[in-house]
Amino acid sequence: MSQTKWLVAATVPGLERHPLKKLDADPDSVLRLLRRWRSEAIQAGREVRRIVVAYEAGRDGFWLARWLQARAVEAYVIHPSSVAVSREHRRARPIASIPNC
Repeated sequence: MSQTKWLVAATVPGLERHPLKKLDADPDSVLRLLRRWRSEAIQAGREVRRIVVAYEAGRDGFWLARWLQARAVEAYVIHPSSVAVSREHRRARPIASIPNC
């Protein structure tokens, strides 16, 4: 989540595709998108009892969680150090040897 754009991805029951949408940083647009995906699942014949979101804590992390929870959306804010990422390419490069003068 950034100050200008949010990337929203989902696993929606009844849909084979995994929707991915880039939105302006606006909570109302996120809520509309979640409700649209819920209606797509219902049209596909699946029952949706709850909507759950989880995202990495950032500038907008906690107030957005409270805002979504007030609108019947379960929201979980995850600490950045708890998100599993590949460390494969983050190894330190060897320092080039400097010849003695």
